[in-house]
Amino acid sequence: MNSDIANNDRKQSAALLELGKQHVRFIDDIRNTTRTLNADIEQFQTDQWRLSASVSSLELFRNNQTNNKCDQKQEVAFTAGVTSSSATWNSGTLIFDVVIMNTGNGYNPSTGVFTSPIGGTFVFYVSAVEYLSKYLRIDVVLNSVSKVRALGEGSAGFQTGTNMVVLNLQKGDSVWVKHSAGKGYHSESVPVTTFSGFLIL
Repeated sequence: MNSDIANNDRKQSAALLELGKQHVRFIDDIRNTTRTLNADIEQFQTDQWRLSASVSSLELFRNNQTNNKCDQKQEVAFTAGVTSSSATWNSGTLIFDVVIMNTGNGYNPSTGVFTSPIGGTFVFYVSAVEYLSKYLRIDVVLNSVSKVRALGEGSAGFQTGTNMVVLNLQKGDSVWVKHSAGKGYHSESVPVTTFSGFLIL
């Protein structure tokens, strides 16, 4: 009889122990599930934030593209050259009288002056070949103020001077190429002495 009671007690204890273990496993499962859900929620929030930032960036890009498409007057660019040489040019503005491109009509081939039709940031580039070792120095000027200089000189003839400058212009500002030193310039029927400019912003 006592042995039966002891056996029953052992069985009940074993059953309670197993039940306790199951309870602990159940709680561990709940904790693991909670951690997984929290991690998933954090990932979802991160993804949602990234998606929101991407949508905002795309919307800004779309607006910029729309504004640029609507404002066609923003297109300003020119290239002009000379197609014959001069052995005597020694002062004033170098007039590039042959227009290759003049979008926006800012460049005047009669005066050699570019007058900005709008405000913005422009790039200007000049390339000039000196005449038979007489050397040549020319400046790109903004409203009569020299900004950069191109220099062509050396013991060999037909040395090329080039330079480029980025300038912020207001509407109506003028840019041209002027003589600084030397005498004459060389060019050909396909121009090698040229002046270019274009709007970038």
